[in-house]
Amino acid sequence: MQQGALSIVLWATDLDGFTAFLTEAVGATLETRHPGFAALAVEGAEIQLHADESFAGHPWREALSNEGAARGIGAEVRVRVDAVDARHGKAVEMGYVSIQRPHDDGMGRTCQVMGPDGYFFTLWEPQIGGR
Repeated sequence: MQQGALSIVLWATDLDGFTAFLTEAVGATLETRHPGFAALAVEGAEIQLHADESFAGHPWREALSNEGAARGIGAEVRVRVDAVDARHGKAVEMGYVSIQRPHDDGMGRTCQVMGPDGYFFTLWEPQIGGR
């Protein structure tokens, strides 16, 4: 996959677990995987995962590992999915916390899940014909 105009890079304490969350619960496609790194695609958008140990010079590495801060504080990752109810169910089955169960919001279906490392994910599905 060629990198597009915008990629999201998320730092992960458990690269394998985060990759599984994105592929199984969110529906992302794993494009590249090697030690300390994974690149996934969601309808042409790229999400890169970097394991903490992959870059010792990262300026926040010590703070995150010593203080145990949730990396996702202040960020929301919104992803269009194929089936909100099924994706939400899979996330909960995997042990992630449901923040808001699937519901109709007037423009489609949506839900919120607290994913790996405290990242807040909104999964949404447009109304039929609204894609």
